[in-house]
Amino acid sequence: MHSEKHTIHLTSENLDIHADAGQTVLEALIGVGIFLRTDCGGKGGCGKCRVKMTAGAAGSVAAPDESEIKILGQSDLSEGVRLACRLKISGGISLAIPETSRLSAEVAQKGLPTLFDKLAELKSPPTGLPDSYGLAVDLGTTTVAVYLCNLSTGTVTASTSARNPQILFGDDVMSRISAIRLDPALLARQQKMAVKAIEWGITSLCRSSRIDPAKINTMVVVGNSTMIHIFVGENPSSIGVFPYTPQFVDEKTLRAGSIGFRFNPNSHIRTLPLITGFIGADIVSAALVSELSHTEPGTMLVDVGTNGEIMYLGKNGLSATSCATGPAFEGAAISHGMHAVSGAIDAVNLVNNSAKAVCSVIQQNPAKPKKPAGLCGTGVISTVAELYKVGLILKDGAFDSKADSPYMRLDQNHLSEFIIVPAESTPDGRPVTFTQNDVRAIQLAKGALRTGIDLLCKEAGMKHPTKLLVAGAFGSFINKKDAMRIGMFPRIPEEDIDVVGNAAGAGAILALFDEHILARANDLTRATRVLDLSTHPEFQEIFINSLAFPDP
Repeated sequence: MHSEKHTIHLTSENLDIHADAGQTVLEALIGVGIFLRTDCGGKGGCGKCRVKMTAGAAGSVAAPDESEIKILGQSDLSEGVRLACRLKISGGISLAIPETSRLSAEVAQKGLPTLFDKLAELKSPPTGLPDSYGLAVDLGTTTVAVYLCNLSTGTVTASTSARNPQILFGDDVMSRISAIRLDPALLARQQKMAVKAIEWGITSLCRSSRIDPAKINTMVVVGNSTMIHIFVGENPSSIGVFPYTPQFVDEKTLRAGSIGFRFNPNSHIRTLPLITGFIGADIVSAALVSELSHTEPGTMLVDVGTNGEIMYLGKNGLSATSCATGPAFEGAAISHGMHAVSGAIDAVNLVNNSAKAVCSVIQQNPAKPKKPAGLCGTGVISTVAELYKVGLILKDGAFDSKADSPYMRLDQNHLSEFIIVPAESTPDGRPVTFTQNDVRAIQLAKGALRTGIDLLCKEAGMKHPTKLLVAGAFGSFINKKDAMRIGMFPRIPEEDIDVVGNAAGAGAILALFDEHILARANDLTRATRVLDLSTHPEFQEIFINSLAFPDP
């Protein structure tokens, strides 16, 4: 049975789009490739996805809920302003999208991932085609990274990233799997969201680089096992129940048009192989480009994302595990978290427990600086580390109720929060704060990650890794001292920690240029021993102990 369709007229584009009854405006816009800012993941918390209704019959939309009333206030609501993520359709409407609500693609020209010099030394493959292009995609649970590569010159032309719009169905893979299990039709909707997010990146990159999208002939996609299943249209439900078995682990090849891409329907898409339901093509890709199997025993690769994946080279070969870190490290599920774009705070400094926070703010265009609007992943880690350093956060993660700081206050739930940026210094007139719930989210995330690190080492007979390669959400900007201060990483010499950026993306780029990568990927997946944390007898004890912050 088909649901009733309603028309949304976009006055700014003079375009009519269609939405199912009960669908949000945000999802309807994503369906046609129009992306709005959703720093909160479309949960009604950030107020960035504002639209203005210009016409609509009574009863054409649902009444504003508590989150909209709180964020917008009666003044904005009376003028027809609504949040696209909360605005559910039940009739035809017309609306305008303010420019400030649109997701802007901050494109990094010639954007190589941080990792290894050999990416810059790649020789162009013998395609025989002038101006032939390819795409490398890291399809993360929270963030989608897209790299446009020139196959004729063997270079990376530009890159960009965006929030994964599937976050509307949950912050983590288990939530998205559960949604599909309850309603199998949501598989196609989530697949469409992934395709549209990638295609948004393609459009942005090609426009800024003045490249015809039709010249993109091939794409390599990596991601965790659930993301790859959804991307190729395979039901991931089996990953969500014991024994968490994926529908497939081999690489997949398909034609772009078969899953809804329009830039070049005949473009060839390839994914790298998986290891298990929770150890996917992303860590395989990162391990290949870092040449983990050829490093010194004791080296550990940690891919920090919503689904944390860890691979360790011991004396007896490779072993791997995964841990449910959640999206906090990427700035999602944090009250004022946001993507690492202009206006995002990436570092915080506190001189003492009564001092005002001094913030470092990302500015892609220093000539037109943006006011601080929220915290990206590195800013979140930096904030926790600084609050703990000056004693405003105690060892157990609670804010010190006896602290005498003019920047501490109680939030609407009567829980402590710290004001990082006062209201008069932000673009929306609301202060950027860090709440008690934000601290707890980081404790859970770093506790899960540290448990995986410690148990992999213990199984290998080691106290800690001798070298740590940190990949994933933080790009190349995480402060090593901050990470060790909060207990996210074991305390080892700083020179033994290499922050290697988006290694999964780097591996996808490598696979575009090196035809032998696929064979190496298959060899690596077969050689890796898997440690299941959920069945480990010491998991619970180590996890609970890892929640607290370490002694200074």
